[in-house]
Amino acid sequence: MGGGYGFGAYGGTKGSNQRERLLNSVTNTKLKNAINQIYRPNAKIGDGGLADAIRHEKAIGEKVGGRSHIQKGKERLKNLKNILNKEKLNTQDTKIINELIDDLTQALKED
Repeated sequence: MGGGYGFGAYGGTKGSNQRERLLNSVTNTKLKNAINQIYRPNAKIGDGGLADAIRHEKAIGEKVGGRSHIQKGKERLKNLKNILNKEKLNTQDTKIINELIDDLTQALKED
């Protein structure tokens, strides 16, 4: 994925750094709320995002934090698509939301 945000495949910046970078990069309130749900403080897998938790769960066969993140990934993906379709987003927010959608879509497809 382009843009230098380091999404996916256990890549990018660790946990709260990636979360803070994204939160500081977007202006739309609903998108900020979605990022808060996708990137949790103190996450330890990959970049701290939901997509990396899903990748870990699929690759290793163990749940992250004792629970499956696949259903949550599907719900967040639907939420991001709704935001993209219904909210007025600036260029930067649109770029970031599309990268988040792509990252989650890929994580949910990977086997």
